Amino acid sequence: MVRIYTIDDDSERYIPVTLDTLVPGTQIPFEIFTHDGTIYKSLLDKGSTYSYFAQKMIEHQALSRFYIRQGSALSFNEYMHNADKLKGMILDPHFFEAGYKEFRGKWFVIDKLVLNSGIDFTVPLGGLRFPLYGEIPFIIDCDSAYRLLLDLNSDIAIRKRDIDAYYAYLDAVLDAENIDDPLLKIRARREKLKVWCYRVHEEAGNGAISADTLLKLFKHISIVMTLIANDFSYAGKFLHFDVSDVFLCIHSTNVCLMSLMHGHVMNMDDASLLNLGIAAMLHDVGRVAIDENATENSSDEMEREIYKSHVVLGKALLDSCKDVPKAAKEVALTHHEREDGSGYMFGLTGDKIHPFSKIVALADTFETQRVTGYNQSFMKRTKILEYLVLNGHRFDPEVLKTFLRFVAGLAL
Repeated sequence: MVRIYTIDDDSERYIPVTLDTLVPGTQIPFEIFTHDGTIYKSLLDKGSTYSYFAQKMIEHQALSRFYIRQGSALSFNEYMHNADKLKGMILDPHFFEAGYKEFRGKWFVIDKLVLNSGIDFTVPLGGLRFPLYGEIPFIIDCDSAYRLLLDLNSDIAIRKRDIDAYYAYLDAVLDAENIDDPLLKIRARREKLKVWCYRVHEEAGNGAISADTLLKLFKHISIVMTLIANDFSYAGKFLHFDVSDVFLCIHSTNVCLMSLMHGHVMNMDDASLLNLGIAAMLHDVGRVAIDENATENSSDEMEREIYKSHVVLGKALLDSCKDVPKAAKEVALTHHEREDGSGYMFGLTGDKIHPFSKIVALADTFETQRVTGYNQSFMKRTKILEYLVLNGHRFDPEVLKTFLRFVAGLAL
């Protein structure tokens, strides 16, 4: 089950080390190997974060012999000399927060339930649960490996550079004739949609969304829209609320899916549903242009104003894309407007707010309350619905009534 990056022979001398001396939560400045009696196998890369998750997986695999290259002896000795200092640093919450944000910026959170397909998953994995994060040195190649993955109680991520490989794995899951689990297929479809959402946001961050990427996004929204309509009893299984953080592509995908469900129970025609899904997926695109530290509920007024500007920035970005529906541009600008005029940026009320914005506003509020941030706990569905009822004056009463009814009945 060990993740093997490289296999070395005995052409270079190796020095035995013990992992008990490593400090979980720190980067290791040397490569670590195991030895099976024949060859040396790379276990942890130089520069990887030695995480709590890695520690647990290594313990479960009953590995006992570890080595570094002789040429890494100086780096190892220097690391050990600073071990006590490193232990002190990781007790500082600012150290964890900075390291966590840096780590998650390079990783893409996936649904670990998709990995239980019987198809080997050889892409390197990382664990992500504030304040714990780091690489996981194993592959999903058997049932026991998958059970150990679930036992980690961690969000699971892949490196962003491996997204194409993950996408190919999802295609293999969907194409496999021996896989007849409908829930697994649903999750794979949602993950593919999330990948295209990520790609759209990446292009938006670079100043332009290509027509080809938009077309692929439209295609996958259409596929999911049809699946939801064909069997609404499975609709809730498309949602992925397991992550303990706020990731834009996961948030936007959930908002898109919930808006599609809402539109379905409102008996929208297919053309309107597709436009609604696209608008919902792109509603927060302006956030790629602002500092991620800026939040709507920040104690700093300047940060709150910066966050609010994402609606104007989103509209401007989509205005430059001729293939984006007009409704999507409206929703990007007005999804924070509220029925009673208490929203932003223009204090619009009632019929002055686009109908799609009223739907997206509810999905956006629900999703944001459900996944509140890396240093906060989840809010349960019942509590969120109570919150929406208490704030009912801020939403269109008929749209809210429909939303409450279908969300309360979703089998998540």
